[in-house]
Amino acid sequence: MTAGVTTLTAALAAVAGHESTGYSHLRHEQQPPVFLSYAEMWRRAQRSAAALQAMGVRRGDRVGLILPDSAEFIDDIFGAMLAGAIAVPVYPPMNLGQFDSYLANTTHILRQAGCSVVITDAQVRPILGKLMSGVPELRVIETHAAAIKAVPVGAEPAGVTVGPDDVAFLQFTSGSTSRPKGVTLTHANLMANIAAIGGGAGLQISRESSGLSWLPLYHDMGLIGFVFAPIVYGVRSIRFIPPLMFLKRPSIWLRQLSETGAEITFAPNFAYGLCTTRVKDSELVGVDLSRLRVAGCGAEPIQHGTLRAFADRFAPFGFRGDALLPCYGMAEHSLAVTFGEVAGGLKADRVDAAALALGRAEPAGGDEAPALAVVCCGRAFAEHGLRIVDDAGEPLAERQVGHIELRGPSVMRGYWNDPERTAEALHAGWLRTGDLGYLADGELYVCGRSKDLIIINGRNYHPQDLEWQASQVEGVRRGNVIAFGIHDPALGREYVVVAAELRQGEAATEAATAALAARVQAQILEALALRVDEVVLLPPGSLPKTSSGKLQRSKGAEMFARGELGDGVGPASKLGLLRHLAASRWGFIKAALGGTKRGE
Repeated sequence: MTAGVTTLTAALAAVAGHESTGYSHLRHEQQPPVFLSYAEMWRRAQRSAAALQAMGVRRGDRVGLILPDSAEFIDDIFGAMLAGAIAVPVYPPMNLGQFDSYLANTTHILRQAGCSVVITDAQVRPILGKLMSGVPELRVIETHAAAIKAVPVGAEPAGVTVGPDDVAFLQFTSGSTSRPKGVTLTHANLMANIAAIGGGAGLQISRESSGLSWLPLYHDMGLIGFVFAPIVYGVRSIRFIPPLMFLKRPSIWLRQLSETGAEITFAPNFAYGLCTTRVKDSELVGVDLSRLRVAGCGAEPIQHGTLRAFADRFAPFGFRGDALLPCYGMAEHSLAVTFGEVAGGLKADRVDAAALALGRAEPAGGDEAPALAVVCCGRAFAEHGLRIVDDAGEPLAERQVGHIELRGPSVMRGYWNDPERTAEALHAGWLRTGDLGYLADGELYVCGRSKDLIIINGRNYHPQDLEWQASQVEGVRRGNVIAFGIHDPALGREYVVVAAELRQGEAATEAATAALAARVQAQILEALALRVDEVVLLPPGSLPKTSSGKLQRSKGAEMFARGELGDGVGPASKLGLLRHLAASRWGFIKAALGGTKRGE
């Protein structure tokens, strides 16, 4: 890091003379990537800032960015900062089939932020007209191309002083458990987190480092990890792959890692599983992954089996298992909270399943006892605090499962224009994460979200454990499972449901799905000593997800209660559901669900 640099805008200015290092953007597989040096990025950001000012954007104004193109996105997020405005990244529409839901979510974000301007592209612009009526402050929706065309090449913005305590941008949460909230991050927050991420106890980033990412830039791991941090450290090269290109053909990630020789990459758990199951050897001819130093994993629950399978699958192509780096993070803490040890590889704690259900992470005994492998996410950064507390906020001893709380310079200022939720999250200097976990030898093990806990007879079951077990059953689409419990007054306990997507091409006859559902129930019973009340099997793509691809358990529970969780197959079809209403006591369950505020 350059000494004395305290803001992201100053960091970009510090590398503005670098003409041979910067970012490359792969837009088409069959075409060479487009290279933009740091010097060119600085010039483009200045022109963008001048264009925003010409549109009437002033210091403190919020500017929505709905841009699929990574280069234009980087231009405009730095342009907003240089103009003294506050950028609000919003994910672009993925398909028109869910456009009403997309429009409602985007309207909420822009209205909550109070955006006066939205910058988008020519493809998206025609479908955003309805936003104007739903966001009172919004006065103009303009394309990036038209905005910069209005000012000459080489234009510079009117001088605006940007300090470390100024808000850099608003990172809206993904909405996996509630409506998206605007996390308010200052330059000081981001610079503190980036210093921790890249320092000696982190990734040990230098100017000679290189990275590759397919992560969307409207989300924190892609934006902070692969846009802001590399600029702060002035790294040699970063390459971006469009997210949809990766999802369509996961092998592109591995091939590009080999081609560029990138030493750092990050992805959620599902991406490693996707590569393991979908990439064929024939797609990897000549691929060499031996230069990859860090293969980070975060942003969603990490499954030991998924990462272990990835390491084994791609070892013949040079992948080293010690490159795996599990981590824990959240938008309210800028990005990263803990990292595993670099070059330490995958580390897991094998704990007794029954004891964990009672809130104790006791090492499992023999191989025959039901056990769970909980992945180690490493230690908290220097100058940052992490503790585990009980329901009353009292600190717990090691290996006691409780609420994860954080404090330090990376913690957000609060939720934008939402004092009530800010007060709920920030208390006595600590950030309540809403996650559960435990410490062992000072290292963090994350168990799941407190809102998602399934409580049966005083035992706490984490839905991720049920989901992992269900995913191991042949015929289930791995990683596309949600588990939830809904209080049933007639039973006097929670009614436990597992909803899983069928693997592509799996037979969907009633007999076949009934047998598969029975195998899922048996798998969970054997591994966790928990009886699942109902297994719902669905076609691929039926489970609700956030813009960043996270499964939405709360929304799935609500949809299931209303009979809206996909068209279903076999016993879980709409016709079959009618037969199950009485047996499931669904009238009681639906009434109970309607009286709560799940997912808020």
